[in-house]
Amino acid sequence: MKKIYLIGDLHTVSAFGLSGVEGVVADRDLARSELEEVVGKGDAGIVVITNELAYGLQARIAEMNLAGSGPVVIELPGIDDTEASIRSAVSYIAEALGIAL
Repeated sequence: MKKIYLIGDLHTVSAFGLSGVEGVVADRDLARSELEEVVGKGDAGIVVITNELAYGLQARIAEMNLAGSGPVVIELPGIDDTEASIRSAVSYIAEALGIAL
């Protein structure tokens, strides 16, 4: 069975952890290596990464999503992200998949 993983700051990982999502706390310096490690496990179906950590990784994220052979990588605002607009999770998933719902 595929899993959902979250890569983000401590507060966001803790919040998602309450619902059973496995999380990895990282900072910008470790974001790329943590993303590759989670994807490399082979059991990820969805990888959620906070916008702050995804900064600079958009090309790699798009490559992963377009390949279709690995997990879907979705960028979401973190708990402490004050600049994020309020959007539904469905809109983030649709954006990651490149579809309109």
